[in-house]
Amino acid sequence: MKTNLITALLLVLMLMRSAPLASAQQQTSLQVNAPYHCKNGLTVTLTRCGQQAGKEYCEFKVEQNGKLAFQASDLRDRVAAAVKACSTETSGTTAPAAAKPAQPVNGKSFNPPYLSEMPSVDRVMEGMKANDPRETALRQIWAFYELIEIIKTLSGDREFARTGMLPDEQKIIGEYQVAQYKVSQAADKAFPANKPSEDLIYHFSRWDPKFGFKGVNTWQFFSENLQSQFAQIVARDNARYAAKRAEERRIAEEALKANSQATQASGSQSPFERNDPGTLAARRCIELGGSELECVGKGLWKGVMDMAGVDTDSMKGPTPHGVVMNGTYTNGLGLAMSFSLETVGVTGCGKLVPDGHSYTITKNPGQLLINVKNDPSSFVLAMRDDGKLSGPGPVDVKGQIITGYRNLWMQEYRNGAAVAGGGYWAQEPIYAPKTERCAIGTLAPAPPPPPDKSEVINGLTSALNSIMHAGPAGLRMTGQYASQGGLALEFAADSVILDCAAAHVKQSYTVDNAANQILITVKNASSPFTLALQTNGTLASSGSTDVAGRVVTGSSGDAITYAPTHARCAIGTLTPKTGN
Repeated sequence: MKTNLITALLLVLMLMRSAPLASAQQQTSLQVNAPYHCKNGLTVTLTRCGQQAGKEYCEFKVEQNGKLAFQASDLRDRVAAAVKACSTETSGTTAPAAAKPAQPVNGKSFNPPYLSEMPSVDRVMEGMKANDPRETALRQIWAFYELIEIIKTLSGDREFARTGMLPDEQKIIGEYQVAQYKVSQAADKAFPANKPSEDLIYHFSRWDPKFGFKGVNTWQFFSENLQSQFAQIVARDNARYAAKRAEERRIAEEALKANSQATQASGSQSPFERNDPGTLAARRCIELGGSELECVGKGLWKGVMDMAGVDTDSMKGPTPHGVVMNGTYTNGLGLAMSFSLETVGVTGCGKLVPDGHSYTITKNPGQLLINVKNDPSSFVLAMRDDGKLSGPGPVDVKGQIITGYRNLWMQEYRNGAAVAGGGYWAQEPIYAPKTERCAIGTLAPAPPPPPDKSEVINGLTSALNSIMHAGPAGLRMTGQYASQGGLALEFAADSVILDCAAAHVKQSYTVDNAANQILITVKNASSPFTLALQTNGTLASSGSTDVAGRVVTGSSGDAITYAPTHARCAIGTLTPKTGN
């Protein structure tokens, strides 16, 4: 069933609005063909899991009220993290939901407790929106300033103590400072003649009655109790200050009411105006030209992860960067080596099952070498001028073979309930260690597989290709890079995403194994440029480049509406992002 993009994105938004779900039991492992029940009538069912390129993936489907909404595959760990907030059923019985203790308003416990009321960065960005882009940036910049001032005020003597503030206070202040810096940088580039960061119209001291009201209504995020604490500390219960503050509150509330009425009158109800993680992921995806299935999947899973309290960035670990290999190479006699971002899978080596090996790439004058980690000893592949790989010949490869199978009963479920007597037997392989000797000679890029005779299989293959972009075989780039000129690059196997101020676009690129260095050419429409990979891992070029993209403005019927966006950034030296 093909789901309309607008409907599917609204489903994502519904997931975003859902509160964190209570687990019926602690999930220690994934269950195949056992539906995971979430709120809003959503059910996630794993259909099967398996190894691919040294990593375990799971295929799954998402249903809403019994109707199929989405199908895809993802890493097993990510799927497990996403469904941990949902409940599953075993043997047709449902475990009672465990009671959850009371939680702070943002689902986290802080020390000191007042920090539980501090809004997230996304919530602040959304709450400070205005009809004018510069006014929006201006409010966002000074909202983060006021929030930092509020923390400093409520921290009491710790603001000036030698030991400093508590760790949670320092962490949240740091998040606000980073967000303020990013907004300031982007806004100043967008409005260089009248930089918002230098406009002090909304810059008030914490002792000024306009603080939190004038232009920047930061008090909308906090309870009356917290506001009273702040007022008592700043004004020492000064009656005159309290009266003035009440007047400013009245003016601010009238302004908010008028703005709300104006928004309703304009009929602006576009789901793309939200700034939650799922909507941002889906919106950016379609702005970059992603397919319907891909963008719905990104938005859905980003939202489910956020709803479950999962930090996907921390799951990824340190971000790899640099030159990698991609695609499958074969000797034409059954032996093949399939390269991915971090590993290379060896197939057709005797009876060994496909297994992943890590590898590194070294560029020397006149040659490029690929060192493959292997037991009992590593081996090296050399890239030839024609793009083929030259191997070392006979090599001992340690791995596993299948010695037999064990039977497993796969229970059938219907409408979330186990069907008595329904199901089938499946076989699970039994493995044993084995070392094979294989001849690794000349390897050439494998030709694309012929289309399957089944139209159903071809349709599924096309759908998966729209999500998992393979990219061409050979040298590719991976990782995120940024320059001081504001240009950011995010490389994938098939393309590179360019970000410059508010403009972003996806473009193709090539990696050339030149005589003495590696060159990356970004085919950026009418403004292409070539980068040279330096020995310290940075990318360098001269001049500047234009980034012409589009942004979502809303929807009209079943169609998404866009507006063009454009920015120009200096290239210079781009440094890799190495954190997580």
